Parts: sequence; C-alpha cells; structure tokens
Amino acid sequence: MKTKLSAKQMKSPDKLLKVMLEFFGYLRHNVKLYLVFAGIIVLITATVVSINHFTEKRENNARKTLYELGHKIQKLNPEQKETAMDMIEKELPILGNTKAGIEARYMLAEMYYNNKNWTKAISHYELLTNKAKGLIQELAYLGLAYSAENNGDVKKALDSFTKVKELNSPVYADVAMMGTARCYQKLGDKVKAGAMYESVIIAYPDTDVARLASVAKASL
Repeated sequence: MKTKLSAKQMKSPDKLLKVMLEFFGYLRHNVKLYLVFAGIIVLITATVVSINHFTEKRENNARKTLYELGHKIQKLNPEQKETAMDMIEKELPILGNTKAGIEARYMLAEMYYNNKNWTKAISHYELLTNKAKGLIQELAYLGLAYSAENNGDVKKALDSFTKVKELNSPVYADVAMMGTARCYQKLGDKVKAGAMYESVIIAYPDTDVARLASVAKASL
C-alpha cells in the first residue's frame, strides 16, 4: 500500500475513503495481517461488551443497595437522623460513583445541610460538583454556595453561585444571580452588587425575585 496523504488531504472525505478502501483491499491480499487485524477488532469488541456488562451489573447492585437502605431509614424515628446519616456514610464506599451512589451522596449532603452541619455538607457537595451531571450537579453547586455562605466563606459561596450561572441553568438562574449579588454585597463591593441586582430586575420584570432585587439594591 503506497498511497500517503498529507494532513490537509486527510480532511477530504473522498481521499480518506480511497485510502481506507485501499487499506482493506491490502488486508484481503495479506491473509496473516488480515487475521491479526480481525483479531484486534474482536478483542476490542469483546472488551467493550464485557465492560458494559460489568457496569450495568454494578449499577443494578448499587440501585438495589440504595433501595434497601431507603427502607431501613424509613423505619427510623425523626429523632434518629444522626443514625440515618451514619448509615448512608457507611454505604457510600460500596455504592461508589454509580448513579445510586451519587443520589445517596446528594441525599446525605442535604441531610447535613438541614442539620446545619455546614462543614460536612460542603465536603459532600464539593464531591458532587465533580462527579455528578445535569440537575444534581446544579443542585450540588447551589447547596455548596448556601452552605459556604452560612459557614462564613462568602468567597467560596460567590464562586459557587457564579458556577451555577455559567451552567446556564434555566431553573436556578435567578437564584444564582441573587446569590451572586448578595455575596458581592457582603464582600463590600456595592458596585458589582448593584449591577447584579439590576440584572435580575431586567431579566425577571414584574416578578417576586425582581421586587426582592429592587429592595436589596435600594438598601446598598
């Protein structure tokens, strides 16, 4: 096979297809190389199938574990919330980074938040911001922002509210903007706080959040 293409020529679909056809034609005339190539393809396919099967089985086992854990927690009294949190903590290493594991970690972070244990809430929310996707990731950033703000770390709260804005969340955009403005206000940056409150008023006219922003801006 003598055909060689430059990087520029490789961008041409027709020329690339020609090279591929020549390559497969070459393989057909070289039985030994063809068998090696076919063996590699079979090995890769088998590996992918095996990984997918293992992942599916692990996800199913984790989902079953979380389901059973939920039933045990439901039987506890409201006063036993510390016990419930300990039970979830114990199962997290087993659940790992499965979907069920991420859901369990978010549940635990929320429980710590409601129990005003800001340090542990922050720890779990931070892990979720790196491992979760979609809605849970957005909620994790919000939980991290509020936990940090309540814990006195306004800079971390500001960074987290800003991240929610960057995710372009259609659900929590107004909350993130108000949180960002509030953090700027707490940090003493009245100019940025006022500008962000004004952005809320413009983006959400004639709404409760716009009225709250208007009152907050007037208090600067």
